[in-house]
Amino acid sequence: MSSTVHKKTLSKHDYQQLVMINDPSISLIKPSNARSELWSKFTQLHHLNIAQNYIICNLCRVVLKWTSETGTKVMKNHNCENKSSSKTSTTPSRQRTISSYMPPAPDNYSSIKDRIVEACAEFCALDGRPFDTVTGEGFINLAKQLMNAGALIGTGFSVNDLLPHSTTVSRNVDRVYTRLKDQLILLCLHYCGISLHFTDDNYYLRIFILACKLYDLPNQKAHNIRDFVNTIVEEFGLKLNEDMFVVSDNEPKMACAFKDDTTRVGCSAHYINKILEHAFELDEPLCAGVQKLFLIVRDIISYISQSHKQSSLSVCIQNYCKTRFSTVYIMLNTFLMIYNELPSVLNNNQRQNYLKINFIELEQLTKYLKHFHDVLEKLCCEQTPTLHLVIPYKQLLINRSTKNDDDHQNLIQLKRYLSQHLKDYWIIQDIHYIVMLLHPNLKSFYLIPNEIYDVPDDENYLQPSIEKTELDLYLADETRIANDMNVLSYWNSNKSLYPNLARIAKRVLAIPATNTSVERLFSHSSNTVTNRRTSLDPDKVNRLLFIKRNMRTLKDIYPPPVEHCAKRRISLISTDSTTSTTPNKKIKLMTETQEVDEATTDEDNDEEQL
Repeated sequence: MSSTVHKKTLSKHDYQQLVMINDPSISLIKPSNARSELWSKFTQLHHLNIAQNYIICNLCRVVLKWTSETGTKVMKNHNCENKSSSKTSTTPSRQRTISSYMPPAPDNYSSIKDRIVEACAEFCALDGRPFDTVTGEGFINLAKQLMNAGALIGTGFSVNDLLPHSTTVSRNVDRVYTRLKDQLILLCLHYCGISLHFTDDNYYLRIFILACKLYDLPNQKAHNIRDFVNTIVEEFGLKLNEDMFVVSDNEPKMACAFKDDTTRVGCSAHYINKILEHAFELDEPLCAGVQKLFLIVRDIISYISQSHKQSSLSVCIQNYCKTRFSTVYIMLNTFLMIYNELPSVLNNNQRQNYLKINFIELEQLTKYLKHFHDVLEKLCCEQTPTLHLVIPYKQLLINRSTKNDDDHQNLIQLKRYLSQHLKDYWIIQDIHYIVMLLHPNLKSFYLIPNEIYDVPDDENYLQPSIEKTELDLYLADETRIANDMNVLSYWNSNKSLYPNLARIAKRVLAIPATNTSVERLFSHSSNTVTNRRTSLDPDKVNRLLFIKRNMRTLKDIYPPPVEHCAKRRISLISTDSTTSTTPNKKIKLMTETQEVDEATTDEDNDEEQL
């Protein structure tokens, strides 16, 4: 064996580092006089072409201390993980040692880091990339994946074989988007709300919440929505058929879900809200002027909210939200109320935007949008019938959209746009005409089509005189009711005079003009699932909302038994008679009862606001 050894030797650790970075000063040569078979797996380390007292395992690249006196003992004792599998497999093992999961000391990879810095500088120079590229989250993730790949397959593979083509990267964007979207869908919970509206035998309008259930079907296609609704209504012994009316929003999937075996009525509030949304958000030439004003106001309100300047204003401002009804008017109205207070809370940039606002245009626009706000409030009422108001209020908004002499030019263009879209987009169905006809004050409304159908063409044809029908008598009746009177009360009083029409009125006047009862249900759900109560099961949420929304109505229909009330009065009397032993019980009972009554009153006054 070679006996020439460099006197100025490095440590074993130094040699190991040089081997790991493939330093050119290191060479591996098998001794010329080696006889043992173990030398097939080991080679002697040479530094600067001078043999050293170290050998290297060809499988795991570990440096071992060795001298000619020790012979092959160190080779036999070397516990190489690849030794047992070398006879059966030529691929390196992917089993990682515990030490590989531990970060090395900083001084152990300084030379490696220098090479990485040099490579990053070359990368930025050759590819024309900014220096901050190497600090980006995406670049760090890419470097991590390359490190993991190198740890598994080693350095024997070409980098070009691992890096994808640019077209492959472009196509993979869609796959990453779909994967992340599916993950987000799994986190989102969709709920379906259903309310029941009907008129009882006493001509009282009753509204019940049937469910606010977690929608657990794979997607929101029309057939799945219909199956989900059918399952819920069947739990209450009901079944959708052609005699029932379904009021829903006007999305295509909802229209398709209820196009068969039932009569779907479009939500009037959604019609109005969608028309306003298109006017202020879509790229419409007629609405460009008001859209500019709308964006300036919205930007200023966003600044106030983000800079926490709200406490300096006298009125709480509200920003626009397209999922809520009438928020364009609410935003502009609150902005108009604090218009003169704004300069003191705005910065220089926002003051420049503030000066761009035409106050007259803002005031006229807010006044015009108030008509839409008032109509929405009327149509969203739940205590009285509302479907008969759809046609009159639609015509009212069209009439209010005619231009005035002093209107701002931007407002004139907006009125022209909204007037046309109210006529085209807000769909009126036959049931709207029928319900309006059944209101004694609206039965002669001039917009009802007065064409006569199925009349013979023969002018000499004489229709035989027949007795006046119940409908003829009703139309000839000039009785009117007060504006604040419930139309159901009118039909309850005249059901003996017009029995058939009363039965029809009882059925169709229960149809609401909007589905805001369900929208309010979702608002109540946000009050049920709060920051302090976030772990409620979806079924528990459904039951809590069912109790909250239906308990009072059901107590009115099914009052507590008389015997139970009598027993309660007797128990209270006996409690009062035992003043010697429990003198404070009566006072305590009265206090608790008063607190319950006050809580009930507060809850009754907590009306949902749009």
